[in-house]
Amino acid sequence: MFRIWWQSVNNILTYSLFGGIIKCNLKNGRTVPMGKKRYKEKDVSKSMTDNLGIADLLVLKSSTDSHYYAVHRRYFTDDKLPCPACDSTKTRCSKVVKRTFKDILRDDVPADKEEKQKFRVFDLTFYQRYLRCDGCNSIVFPEPINFGDKGCRYTNRLADALADGTFRFSYKKVCDYYGVPASTASIGPIMRKRIQYRESLLLPVSTPKKLGIMEAVFFREAHPIVFALRDDGVYCIDILRDSSEETVLTFFRTLDANEVDTVYIDPVDSIRNAAAIAFPSANLVVTDECILRYAQNAMLEIIHEDGKRFPVKFKDAVLTIPNKRLQSDFQRGQVDDGMESRPRLKSAYDHHQALMGLIDGEWTYERLSKWAHELPSDLSEFDTLVDVIELFGQEINNYIETEEKPPDFYPTALQAVCEAFKEMPNCIFDVLRARCFLTINHDTIEENGTKYRLGIHTTRLTQNMNEITQNIKEAREYGL
Repeated sequence: MFRIWWQSVNNILTYSLFGGIIKCNLKNGRTVPMGKKRYKEKDVSKSMTDNLGIADLLVLKSSTDSHYYAVHRRYFTDDKLPCPACDSTKTRCSKVVKRTFKDILRDDVPADKEEKQKFRVFDLTFYQRYLRCDGCNSIVFPEPINFGDKGCRYTNRLADALADGTFRFSYKKVCDYYGVPASTASIGPIMRKRIQYRESLLLPVSTPKKLGIMEAVFFREAHPIVFALRDDGVYCIDILRDSSEETVLTFFRTLDANEVDTVYIDPVDSIRNAAAIAFPSANLVVTDECILRYAQNAMLEIIHEDGKRFPVKFKDAVLTIPNKRLQSDFQRGQVDDGMESRPRLKSAYDHHQALMGLIDGEWTYERLSKWAHELPSDLSEFDTLVDVIELFGQEINNYIETEEKPPDFYPTALQAVCEAFKEMPNCIFDVLRARCFLTINHDTIEENGTKYRLGIHTTRLTQNMNEITQNIKEAREYGL
């Protein structure tokens, strides 16, 4: 590619060997063709163009199976691209840039064959023209393409394949499978684009009458999960980036406020405020499940601090369930023996057992408050729960007084989701949400001729999350 500029008083002569017809732009505005393009239509391979299958591109005969060379279809037309600055069509080729992408072609195998789908990854060099506007002479702009993003080394279809794989497997396994370099820097933008695309495909939510929002902790970061309680179970309808009032309220406003009559909330000020604004007529409730979950988290902190080398297997589970559910007298004896030399742990254990017994029976807010005030001062791990009891008294009373309690499967579903979150390997939030929320089909319903999504049933959600966790932790081979 080269240009020779020659100016005089009467005319400007512009030569371009590649970008278009060589022209002489006269001062009076007339355009006269002065030469031919570097490539002609006879240089195009129809079979390889068809094989490539990218609508915008024509493949040149100089291509090989491992390296395709292509130009845009408009290369052989007289179509003028308008200037993005002034909309003028007085544009001409200024330079040509060689952009090389990694691309993928798949060979579909008949369904009755057990053979895996075959593919090959190859280089695709595209001669992209950059045009200058003679109308405003202000910018040089590239001819637009839709098969690859600016700055990306992969075509959209290879990028999609990489993103889809990394949602369910480790970066390295997927990149090794396709034979491309593995790096977070290269994969990250690809995944974000794929996430945006999948987001655009989501149907609007069918607003439930009963809504739940719970903070799930993922590597010390709390992410609210929004649930819909329906007759046949609990559905996850979204996972939010943070618990700020703005974030939660933005999502709540996508729902029909008139349909929601109850919101089961975690005792977080921002969540309560957002729910009160979005659903002014709804009953805001802090459930017994929430109280017990906060108590269990406090108990686990004390176990990990004071329960080192405790003489019982699976101590986290054993020491956080009601004593009456222990499997045998022998196990109860082990628990008693371990507590003898751990007075603070024993104190926490006894108070936690008392709380579980209280919640299991006919309890009142007054009795709950009395339990909180009787906690010893050295059990500071329970302070958060004590604050919840004091500051969310109205919401707790709303639960006690309501006749329609959450179904038994609600706390079970929430616990399963929390456990799945804890096991998921560390990653940024966008990837976490994609792995949980965008790798599985959502349940749908049709209402008045319009299709809505119910969300993902928590049974399917946790099963999918656990499978992805195993894929990554066990370094399972992608594509096998």
